[in-house]
Amino acid sequence: MASPDPKPPKRIRDPELLRALHLEWRSCALCGSTGKLSLHHIHRHPRDDVRANLVMLCGSGTTGCHGRITVNDPVVIRHLGKHLIQQRKDTIEYLGAKLGGVLAVGEWLRRFGYIR
Repeated sequence: MASPDPKPPKRIRDPELLRALHLEWRSCALCGSTGKLSLHHIHRHPRDDVRANLVMLCGSGTTGCHGRITVNDPVVIRHLGKHLIQQRKDTIEYLGAKLGGVLAVGEWLRRFGYIR
């Protein structure tokens, strides 16, 4: 029996998609701000550049909603979880494919604080 491949899956990089989403998504998915915006990778291992793995947030990795997600602010993380469940079926399906099914998605959302 062969052992599992220890290398992580190769990251999908798509700079064209990132540019397109910056033009398409013009406000923060959580607070509606139209100030400084940045794309957040929902599933970060690997940080696949696919629409279903991205959400537009205000600020950067250290400011705004994006910064609050980065520092694991439980209120903002739960707000993002609610957004994903209610409005991003594509993300839930993407996570299911990455994590091995809908039950794994629920566990992943609980483990990272997106839901209780």
